[in-house]
Amino acid sequence: MADTSNDWNEDIEGDFNILDVLFKFLRYWYLFIITAAIALGIAYVYLKKYTPIYRVTAELLLKDERTQPRNEVMKQFDMAGGRNIDNEIQVLKSRPILEKVVRDLGIEVSYFHESRTRDNEIYNSSSVKVDATEIKSGSPFFILPKNNKSYELWLWGTDKNYVETYDYGQKIIYSSGDFRVFKRDSINFSEDDTKPIKVVLVGIDNAVNSLLTNVSIGLMNDRTSVLSLSVEDAVPQKGKDILQKLLDEYAFNTLEDKNREATNTLRFIEERLNIVTEELGSVEQDVEQYRRQKGVTDLSAEAGLFLDRLQSNDRKINEIDINLNVLDCVDSVMKSNQTDNIHPSTLGVDDPILSTYIIRLSKLHMEKTQLSQTVQESNPLMETTNSQIRNIKSAIRENINNQKSNLLVTKSSISALNNRIESSMSMIPRKEREFLDIKRQAGVKESLYLLLLQKREETALSYASTITDSRLVNPPYVNPGYIRPNKKQVYTYALAIGLMLPALLIFLKESLKSTIQSKKELEQKTGLKVFGEINLQPQSVNNQIIDLTSRSFISEQIRIIRSNLQYLFTTKQEDKGRVLLVTSSTADEGKSFVTLNLAHSLTLLNKTVVIVGLDLRKPKINEYLDVKNKVGISTYLIGKAAEMDIVQETKIPNLFIAPSGPIPPNPSELIANGRIENLIDHYKKEMDYVVIDTSPMSLVTDTSLLASLADVTFYIVRHEVTPKHHTKFIKDLNQKGTFKSLHLIFNAIKYKNSVEYGYWYEYYGSSEKKPFIQRTTDKIRNWFR
Repeated sequence: MADTSNDWNEDIEGDFNILDVLFKFLRYWYLFIITAAIALGIAYVYLKKYTPIYRVTAELLLKDERTQPRNEVMKQFDMAGGRNIDNEIQVLKSRPILEKVVRDLGIEVSYFHESRTRDNEIYNSSSVKVDATEIKSGSPFFILPKNNKSYELWLWGTDKNYVETYDYGQKIIYSSGDFRVFKRDSINFSEDDTKPIKVVLVGIDNAVNSLLTNVSIGLMNDRTSVLSLSVEDAVPQKGKDILQKLLDEYAFNTLEDKNREATNTLRFIEERLNIVTEELGSVEQDVEQYRRQKGVTDLSAEAGLFLDRLQSNDRKINEIDINLNVLDCVDSVMKSNQTDNIHPSTLGVDDPILSTYIIRLSKLHMEKTQLSQTVQESNPLMETTNSQIRNIKSAIRENINNQKSNLLVTKSSISALNNRIESSMSMIPRKEREFLDIKRQAGVKESLYLLLLQKREETALSYASTITDSRLVNPPYVNPGYIRPNKKQVYTYALAIGLMLPALLIFLKESLKSTIQSKKELEQKTGLKVFGEINLQPQSVNNQIIDLTSRSFISEQIRIIRSNLQYLFTTKQEDKGRVLLVTSSTADEGKSFVTLNLAHSLTLLNKTVVIVGLDLRKPKINEYLDVKNKVGISTYLIGKAAEMDIVQETKIPNLFIAPSGPIPPNPSELIANGRIENLIDHYKKEMDYVVIDTSPMSLVTDTSLLASLADVTFYIVRHEVTPKHHTKFIKDLNQKGTFKSLHLIFNAIKYKNSVEYGYWYEYYGSSEKKPFIQRTTDKIRNWFR
């Protein structure tokens, strides 16, 4: 089998001519018009059936806490941090919020008006509303309002199909679940409203899943904290309602979290205030009762000095006790794990480091709460947050223990000082000392009471001024025009497909052809120039002998080949006959046809020509000339006839033939026996031209044995018949110099199918006017040339 890999490489390396490709496609111009028209028609129908989709957009500003002023300790440790934008995006797209949006807008049920091309969603303009919140999904059904009290239901279920009339609000038992149909109060029934309403039960879960897919949230850019929210829907107003409801629910949830924090703080302060109020009332009653019982009205001047010092020390001890109480409160809060909504200012914590820890702990709890709505407990982000909470709590406990130790040491020191002062007051009457003790206890309770009152007012003010941490920059708005389908893009793609499809089919058709398709291809693959071309003989002509006196295209081509023969012979050959050898690669390539008509053309120059039929295996040329084949070349080669005994006259003047004779069993051996050289030499003396008709080269070796006898060899290649891989064989023959003068004749060319010429060549020599497309193509080609 011939190796075709080199042929392929030669094709790639050949000169690329875009005009050849253009005109190859232009021959099938009608296919491009038909497929383009069909593709555009399909695109038109597609656009008619495709529901336009609109994009609704809104912008939301998230206030970044990092831009708010903080005290120096927070700045130094950077413990407060900022808001996590990704967390806020996940909260906005959380299922609880989206489910609330679906339920409030009622989009778990969709309403449509049917048309011939597509269903049009009517959203809130529907005159009815279906309550089917408990149905996950179901088959569509139709509702036809009859009046303001009743409607007609067209129901297709799995168990029954029926059309019945119901009153609004009446319970309908359905295979997927029960539902009710209500009339919208804002829309009254119209006599002209005779269109049935198609109801599609989407279901809560399916509607939420659809929003998760359609709602897009992301940062406007990396330099701002503005979120861009968008949703795509067939009904612009529905998209605007979805975004507005989503933003409202997000703002409500944010305020609810802040109010929950303030409420928890107020409840804690109120509980402490009730306890301190009871204790303060009890101490004041003790003071009043002691005065009444003991008759104490005032202290002496000396006692007053001691009292001032004691009161000063008591205030310090009071402050220490308050701080210890605060630390106890913080410790109890830590133990109760109610730290998510507690602020250090509401607990009376003055230590900046502890305040920082508490703020950080509260924020971590808020982050954990937000994360819990979007991720699982095993998520790495959740585990990291829990680890940070544990570390902060450990730091808080350590800080509390250190502060308690320091406060207890200070209190012990002040108490020792008070003991010394009290010992100095031993001379003061007992009544006064007892009164001072009671008075000191009342002062401690009063200070704590005033502190709690102050914190309650601060928390109440904070609760009253609570605002959301986000601000709506741009409310939901509809972008101009719909985003899908893109008419221009659809028509462009359709036209491209309509043009590419026939081009691809033509390309595949041409690529899959295994035979020679053009003169250019033949010359590239063989490295030889085509000596002559012969058109395909019309099917209406059955005669193999062409009328060379006519003005037909094919007769003119044969005359051109005859005229160019003079350039192939040297002057030394003029004194004797010239030998022409005609061969081909395979059978049915027109070898005998070319031999016969070439010989015929030479006789018109008053030259004597003899055709030597050396195709001893499948002779045909004698049949074309209507001569007998009983005696011929095979008879001569076996020594049973002389050279001129086998020559026969034909009906064409000056044309003789030496037929092949009976088919021998060993043609190659007969040709190689040495007698053929004598035969050709004899004919060269008797005739002006000797034309040898031989066997195909690629099938047998007969022709190669005759190569040395020929002055000129014509190798016949037939258009769309000769296999491409045979061109390598021709190229090898030329490179090896097997023949003295090897030339190609491109035979039976179908110019209509030719890449190089096109089908206008069929009008050569005809009085018929070319069609418009042919004349236009001809002008384009000539212009490029």
